[in-house]
Amino acid sequence: MPTPVATIANLTATGDVIIGPGGLTTMCKGLPVACMGDAVAGPLCVAGVITMTTAINKLAKGRPTACLGSMVMGVSILGFPVSTAVLLCPNVNVIV
Repeated sequence: MPTPVATIANLTATGDVIIGPGGLTTMCKGLPVACMGDAVAGPLCVAGVITMTTAINKLAKGRPTACLGSMVMGVSILGFPVSTAVLLCPNVNVIV
């Protein structure tokens, strides 16, 4: 099922921000698209990486693009594992 594409600066369900580097040559509404392997950081997840996406056939810089619902795995401030999903993608008219 097609879902909106995620870009740098989009939020996860826990309020963490996708910080990149993204697919720098593939832009969506003026921002680089987020890809698997991009870093995520914020109040709950201090060391996170986008680990899973449903858009495996849509590539940016040779990596699958992230979209609404892509999974993020990381570590909390206290050192506990954190798993969350990309939640806020204002790019609802750009689907992958």
